[in-house]
Amino acid sequence: MRTAFTIYRVDAEPEQAEADLPEQPGYRLLRDLLTPLLDGARFEHVAVLHQDEPADMFVDEFGALNGLPRNEAATKIYRNNWLTMHPGTPPDDLPAIYGTAVLFARRVWF
Repeated sequence: MRTAFTIYRVDAEPEQAEADLPEQPGYRLLRDLLTPLLDGARFEHVAVLHQDEPADMFVDEFGALNGLPRNEAATKIYRNNWLTMHPGTPPDDLPAIYGTAVLFARRVWF
């Protein structure tokens, strides 16, 4: 199944891409796709709410610790779920995303 995803790099326009993935791709297929996109970093899954739908985003697990720059676009997507459920929360009280992030247009992490 063709699966759309968006690559959010720091200080760059989002990049649209697609990959052939089964309904439940599993760790190995996702690792093989994500590792080069995240510059070889160990990835972390974060569940997000994007365009009012649950989606899966993957980020560099140690981006903040490794001093990568903050990714404003990915941070906004990441925080949206919490802020939707808890309006009035100061956004800067929530964690941020650092480095490249990959957002899938559907759930891929099961």
